[in-house]
Amino acid sequence: MKHHEELVAAWLSSKGHAIRHMADGEDPPDLVVDGNIAVEVTTIASYAFNTLWSFMEGVCKSVGPAEGGRGYWLAISADNDALLQDNDKGTVAAIKRDLRRAAKAELRNHYATSVARTAEHATGPFEQGERFALPHGVELRILGRINDNRDSLKYKVGVGGETEGELVVPALIGSIQSAICKKTAKSSIRERERRYAEWWLAVTDPHRHAAGLYDDEIRAVASAIQYGAPWRRVLLVDLASDKVSRVVDLTEVRA
Repeated sequence: MKHHEELVAAWLSSKGHAIRHMADGEDPPDLVVDGNIAVEVTTIASYAFNTLWSFMEGVCKSVGPAEGGRGYWLAISADNDALLQDNDKGTVAAIKRDLRRAAKAELRNHYATSVARTAEHATGPFEQGERFALPHGVELRILGRINDNRDSLKYKVGVGGETEGELVVPALIGSIQSAICKKTAKSSIRERERRYAEWWLAVTDPHRHAAGLYDDEIRAVASAIQYGAPWRRVLLVDLASDKVSRVVDLTEVRA
C-alpha cells in the first residue's frame, strides 16, 4: 500500500469503517470501505517534491529565530521535483550542501536588507514575488509576511499564510480540479463504476495548503471545483508529518 493510502485507510478505520486494501491488479479502487464503497486516493504533491520541501523547511529553521516576530512565507519551485531522489547518496549530499549554502546566504541577506523596507511599508506583503535562484534549478519566492508567526522563525515554507488566502485558494482549486479530472478520465474506473454503491475521492495534501484556511475560504474551494459521476464524495485530506491532521468533506461543505 502506498504511504498516502495507508494514512487515509488508518483515518477511515479510526472512524469505525471496515477497510480492505485492493492489491495491484484488483485496483481501482485503492480501498474498499464497508464492503461497498470504493475509495480512490490521489495526492496533489509528489513525495519526491515533498522531500525537497522538507529539506528546505530544515534550512529555514537553521536560518534562526525571527527578530521581533518578523517572518516571511516562502514558496519553492524546482526544474526537477525528484532532485533529492538520486540513488547515489554522495550526489544527494552534494546537492543539499549547495542548496543549503546558497539558500542561507540569500535568506540572510534578504532578512538583513529588508529591515529598512519594513519601516517604509509597515503593512501588507510588500516584497511579494521577490525571487532567489539557487543551484540545481531550484528557486525560492517570497510570498509575503507571516502575520501570526507562531513558530517564531525568520522563514517558513508555505503557500501563503493567514493573510495570503488569495494565493492559496486558486492554487488549491486548480490542484484539486486537476486531480479530479485525471481520476475521472481513467477508463479502469469507469469500467468498474457499477461494482460499488458509491465512489469517494480522497485528495491528500502533504504541503498543507488548506491547514490555515478559514471557513469561507474552504467554502470558496468547495464551490469552485467541478465533479460528477462516479464521485459521491470528494475529501480534502490534510497531512501533518506522518498522520492525517484534518479532513474536509468538500461535497458536504458545498451542499
